[in-house]
Amino acid sequence: MKEYPYLSQAIGNSIEIFRKNNMMTKSSLAEFAWLERRYLRKIEQGDKRPTVNAVYSICEALNVAPLEFFKKMEEEIERLKAETEKCH
Repeated sequence: MKEYPYLSQAIGNSIEIFRKNNMMTKSSLAEFAWLERRYLRKIEQGDKRPTVNAVYSICEALNVAPLEFFKKMEEEIERLKAETEKCH
């Protein structure tokens, strides 16, 4: 399977951005999304990739359309790439 180097961090960053925009704690998001707080924390840190089901559950809890979430994720991937290229 092909590896996407910025994907995990972009997912985590996107969730964090939407969560903070909604003024939610990790605990409250985990509760509303029916996820374990530890699992959500690892996703936000970029240490774990969520299942598609988890992404949809998170989007629902954040009141964000999945398409909007994936657009933000793509923006984050591009930002992380540019940031890495700037450092090299």
